[in-house]
Amino acid sequence: MRRFLFLAAIVIALMMASCSSGDYKSYVPGDSKVIGKIDLKEFFAQTGVDQEKLFKSLADEYGDDVASIKDMGVDLAEPFYIFVNGKGTDFTFGLVGKIQDKEKFLAWCKKQDIGDKFKSGESDYSYFADKGAGLAVNDEALVLVGSSDNDESSIKKSITKVMEKEGDAKLSDNALFNKADGTTSFACLYADMSIIPGEMVSQAQMQSGVEAKDLEEIRDMVIGIDGSAKNGICDFAWWAKSEKSSVQKKLDESMKALGRITDKALDSFSADDVAGFAMNADMSKMVEKLKEKFGSNAQFAQIINTLSTILDKIKGNVIGKMDMASNFVIAAESQNTTNEINSLMSESGMGDEAPFSYGFNGNFMCFVPKGVSPQNALTRADNKISSDLTDFMKEHRQVMFVNVDKLSSFSSQIGDSDSKKALNAFSPILDKVKFVTLSCK
Repeated sequence: MRRFLFLAAIVIALMMASCSSGDYKSYVPGDSKVIGKIDLKEFFAQTGVDQEKLFKSLADEYGDDVASIKDMGVDLAEPFYIFVNGKGTDFTFGLVGKIQDKEKFLAWCKKQDIGDKFKSGESDYSYFADKGAGLAVNDEALVLVGSSDNDESSIKKSITKVMEKEGDAKLSDNALFNKADGTTSFACLYADMSIIPGEMVSQAQMQSGVEAKDLEEIRDMVIGIDGSAKNGICDFAWWAKSEKSSVQKKLDESMKALGRITDKALDSFSADDVAGFAMNADMSKMVEKLKEKFGSNAQFAQIINTLSTILDKIKGNVIGKMDMASNFVIAAESQNTTNEINSLMSESGMGDEAPFSYGFNGNFMCFVPKGVSPQNALTRADNKISSDLTDFMKEHRQVMFVNVDKLSSFSSQIGDSDSKKALNAFSPILDKVKFVTLSCK
């Protein structure tokens, strides 16, 4: 339990900030192929969350163990950095932050019954390691590391590599780090997909029968997520890019299947919806791409051909939503006929046995819970969801959202004391962040 509280306390410490300087970033390994950043100072600025109010709320709910974090010697005016590096299936992952006072930090660790377990490294750093994770600290950096081997000796090797700055790759030459270091996102994560072992791609190709080059192209991509907050919306925008022109061309062509979301169906989103999604899609173009990539596999080709009866005619808004009672609606603008839908359901083996109802509302094909009329699925909501969210949707090709207020209400109704405690502790954040979204522009 002490160990859990110790690690949890370090995470909670991310909420604190003060002035800092130093070369702590240089402990991020230069050969890292996954780089992330957590900038809590930027998070507080963008969301308007009062960090002092948050700290008081945490201390009120969790007591002295949390309150003592204020004097643990960690300095977080600058961000924390996440990294993953390695070869094959042997990965090291970690988090690097700024230390303000090493001795104060070690003294705080001693209060948590872990300080006596620290050992001295070859350079002037102290470390603690077991088979789960490792922690190292010197006068510049605080480093948490883990290993895919889940082995204490591997953890120690990872600590040595990071703290001794072993390796020939220069961090200044790492494009992912330079991008993360320069962004104003409060959080980001960038992955060079070449980190995926080639043998895994070969194995997947053998099992699926898909052309090897199509799977290999994934390893030529960089995939990223950038976090930003505005108007109560905490958004994580995803993207994919490639330095290889042929791969980038295919990515650009794939994006042509998605258009901007229009307001045609957004009026049906209610303030009572817990979660939902919206996109504007020309599914016939997506079907073309699926046939192009997976058509050589007989099993995939059969599935695609069956679904294409419906998908080929979907063009426009596609939305989904769910309320607190788990009632759902999935709707898509289409030119399908009732006979085509019935035929597809029959071919799937469900027909009247399907666990949902389906039909039309205007030119929207709707899927709803059994017993609910599809004709009533897209009625204008009496209590419409925030216009800040629907306006945000119309600026994007794809948005998934969680309604934080409703999710919090749902959690509090469960009656779990730990959930209620957490909701109370993080109430300053919940007061400011109304929606969490995953988007594509």
